[in-house]
Amino acid sequence: MEFDAAPRAWLPYIRYTPFMRPSLLIAMLLAGSAIAADSDPPGTVELQLEVGKTAKVTAAPGAAVLCDDTAVATSEFTGDGEGYVLRGRGPGTTLCGVWLPGEVPGGLYRVTVRKATQEKDGGT
Repeated sequence: MEFDAAPRAWLPYIRYTPFMRPSLLIAMLLAGSAIAADSDPPGTVELQLEVGKTAKVTAAPGAAVLCDDTAVATSEFTGDGEGYVLRGRGPGTTLCGVWLPGEVPGGLYRVTVRKATQEKDGGT
């Protein structure tokens, strides 16, 4: 069987087979779904906050709590200094991680902060 190589001169070493197109399509779909499935690791705790509000997080003594986006949420000590709370700073979502001494991961929180709802006073 004779082939005309002129149309494919720029790809001299590639020999096309009937399975290449479906394989390429499947590879592209898998890559797209992997990018779209930007999910959190197993065990991540979902936490909903309003701007200015706080929620207590579980952290062992000596741990540190760090948030990826401090414009959304930050960690603070509790009033007695014995634990941590996460405070909503601005609308958005971020990951906050608990780090135990020795840089050992101790937990992960997906924090979603929304604008504070305004209470209606019911007045005139």
